Amino acid sequence: MSAMTPSQRNLLIYEFGRKLNLPYPMGLPEMLEESLEIYRRNFIVLFSLALVPALFGTILGTIGGLGQILITGVLKENAFIAAIVFVYILFIFTNIIGYGAQIWAVGQVILGKPISFWQSWMAVLKRLGALMVTILIAVFPTVAGLLLCCVGIVFTSVVFIAVLEQIVLIEGVAYFRAISRHVQLVFPNWEWGRVLGFYLASWLIISVVSTLLNWISVVLVFLGEIWHEVLPLTTRISFLVISQLWGQMVNALVMPYWGVFMTLLYFDLIARREAYDLGVLVERWETMGR
Repeated sequence: MSAMTPSQRNLLIYEFGRKLNLPYPMGLPEMLEESLEIYRRNFIVLFSLALVPALFGTILGTIGGLGQILITGVLKENAFIAAIVFVYILFIFTNIIGYGAQIWAVGQVILGKPISFWQSWMAVLKRLGALMVTILIAVFPTVAGLLLCCVGIVFTSVVFIAVLEQIVLIEGVAYFRAISRHVQLVFPNWEWGRVLGFYLASWLIISVVSTLLNWISVVLVFLGEIWHEVLPLTTRISFLVISQLWGQMVNALVMPYWGVFMTLLYFDLIARREAYDLGVLVERWETMGR
């Protein structure tokens, strides 16, 4: 394999890649299409995994909104702000867990292994401590990008965090080793530029689709703000609950696709940097004729 020319390598990978379910290097359109196909085939499991943080987000968002509607007075408002900060931290925590469960499930699918709802949750819960500490460590160099303005924070986010959860959950490494491996995969030889382009393109698609689907939530929030002095309290609370529920259901529907895309991007990186696809090709060679 070491004497293989680039053209021979491409012939093997692109000729047999799909037949062997091979995570070979992909371009952006191909990766977007493959992400949609993986999501479609595993929709029930991935959507159900996303529903858990969505339901938590609905509850937490409703609590925060009710406080804004009902609480008056300076001391009560200060307590409300503190409560909102706490609720927001819980919201981030539940989303990291839910996103991690989706990542683990997608990783198993790409590796050709079966998945289930409970198996995915148990896998991420077993690695939860390592995952949270690793992300916390990675936040510090990422936030340093603020010194370089908005462009800097986007750059450092890609270099230190883009596929960090994939490394922790799929490879089983954590802390500084995981961050170091992430940098080794993403940063060298202007690879970060391609990752940044893929990251921003996928984020833009997700944002547009979410905005288009989330119009009901936006309308209800707008009406509640415009007519807050006219609408009965029960109606305003109903608007709040419906808008929170609708928005979180949209997230549960759309965000797993981004998890699939970013996990495919992780496998794309190790295929490009470490010839992972060739290793899988050799392992599965005997099944080609079946």
